[in-house]
Amino acid sequence: MTKEIKVLSKDEVATSVDQFTAGLTQYLGELGLPNEHVLVPVQERQRVIANVPDVIELIDANWKSTSIYLSKFIAACGAGLFDAALNFIWDETVVNLRNKVARFDLEYFYDSVVTDTKRRAKLKDEDDLQKIEEWELIRGCHLTGILSDIGYKHLDYIRDMRNWASAAHPNQNDLTGFQLISWLETCIREVIAKEPEGPVIEVKRFLNSIRNTTLTEQDAQYIRAGIEYLPPELATSVLRTLFGMYTTKDAAVQIKSNIKLVAGSAWSVAPDEVKYECGFKYATFASNGEVDRKEAANEFLTVVGGLPFLPNDTLALEMADKIDSLFSAHTGFNNFHNEPAHARALDAYVSSAGTVPDAVRKSYVKTLVMARIGNGHGLSDMAVPYYERLITKFGEAELREVALLLSDREFSSRVGLRSCLSNFRALLGRLAPRTTNQVTQQAFAQIQGATDAQVPNLGKDSAYKRLLGRL
Repeated sequence: MTKEIKVLSKDEVATSVDQFTAGLTQYLGELGLPNEHVLVPVQERQRVIANVPDVIELIDANWKSTSIYLSKFIAACGAGLFDAALNFIWDETVVNLRNKVARFDLEYFYDSVVTDTKRRAKLKDEDDLQKIEEWELIRGCHLTGILSDIGYKHLDYIRDMRNWASAAHPNQNDLTGFQLISWLETCIREVIAKEPEGPVIEVKRFLNSIRNTTLTEQDAQYIRAGIEYLPPELATSVLRTLFGMYTTKDAAVQIKSNIKLVAGSAWSVAPDEVKYECGFKYATFASNGEVDRKEAANEFLTVVGGLPFLPNDTLALEMADKIDSLFSAHTGFNNFHNEPAHARALDAYVSSAGTVPDAVRKSYVKTLVMARIGNGHGLSDMAVPYYERLITKFGEAELREVALLLSDREFSSRVGLRSCLSNFRALLGRLAPRTTNQVTQQAFAQIQGATDAQVPNLGKDSAYKRLLGRL
């Protein structure tokens, strides 16, 4: 049976506090120190002490017995040191949050809150939680679902008040008893007396399964279904964690196999912000010479269709390599057999929006159009679907490059072949209605209006060159 807390009467509280205040005030005066505005009024202290029992009863008995900072909080309130009391509320909350993180899933927490790969590598166990700033602790607990949205907002405000109105920094701010008891109740309800629940527990379970079991396709179906209903914050954290687990040095093959089964669902529900973050980490691995991690990141992004989310410079370098490989395959021996693999590799780097870095746009358009119209001996039928999908994504910038192709000697020579020119005209017929640029429209019209003999030399025609100069 829980022992009933004896609540002092108003008169008893006033008498004992008055006696303490009078004695301390006199003592400070004898020492020649300031003795005014040091302690808050007795009435404010009484408000806290009278309401504390109801709030403290919200805490589980096991945790209550170890809550040393709550004892200090009450002592500070009784003494009239509200600024110190606020600090003790915060200390108890931080201790509790760290304890929850340690019990929940440390790797998940670290992957969620620390995006710097070098710093993340230094965070291994519970002791390293001391290296996490308090604002990061709160944010990380929110990202992993340990803190609710409302709890996060409340705690962020209390943290701000702790920084500006507590004994943590010099100040002369006045705090009231009702403010303190309200903040105490918030910290207890949202943190100290609350355990993770719902989707958060499911995330913990499936991460544990990925690390410690061999998933079947049926197992993965249930996990994928659960991931699809995660709120955005949890989806962000899950994707970060899966990417981190997959790219960890010496990651177990079984863990990678498990991740491949569910990563696509995590990618599809996560916001673009974290997708670009994964792409940036890939670039970081590459620039730091971390070859194994770069290759692992490439595997992960390939599985989820995330290569278009690489940073622009990295994307340009990667695409340039794939474009060169495709062009070499197209112009080389046995091209019909070799083109599909290279076309598929290039396709993986182009998003649904068809965004292409400026640095590779010209070679990208030239290679795709040349491969699509063939080499005079036919087309690579297995590669054509990739060419069609990529060309369908052409925007105004790419259509402009199509109009400029006849200025390229290699391309103008290609359309000198009857079958290639026929294929080129057919392609222009599909592309022309998609451009709203009047100059591009006129260029396409001139090509279509030229004779077969004129088209290969149209890039040298002065009137056509003047037209292209307006692009």
